[in-house]
Parts: sequence; C-alpha cells; structure tokens
Amino acid sequence: MKRGSRLDELLTLLFMILAIGAVACFFLLGSNSPVYLILLGIAILLRVAHYIMRFF
Repeated sequence: MKRGSRLDELLTLLFMILAIGAVACFFLLGSNSPVYLILLGIAILLRVAHYIMRFF
C-alpha cells in the first residue's frame, strides 16, 4: 500500500475516529469501562495492521 492512497487515508480516518471515541469514553465513562477498552483495543489493532500493510 502506498502512502497517500485511498485505503491509507481510509484506515487513518477510521483510526482517528476510534481513538477520539476511546478518549471521549475514557473521560465520560471511566478507565474501566468495557466500551473504552474495546474501542481502544480496536484502534490499536487497526493501527498495527495499517503499519504492517504499509511496509510489507
């Protein structure tokens, strides 16, 4: 995947949305909330997959 491609931009946008949602849940619901942990976990996994796809 090339940097700046449509898929690259889509994955970055999806990561940003999940990260912002996780931060909002952290402040609204607390750090032990399952919603916060799920959003954070999905955001991290998505970002790791994004980097793997970009470099391999």
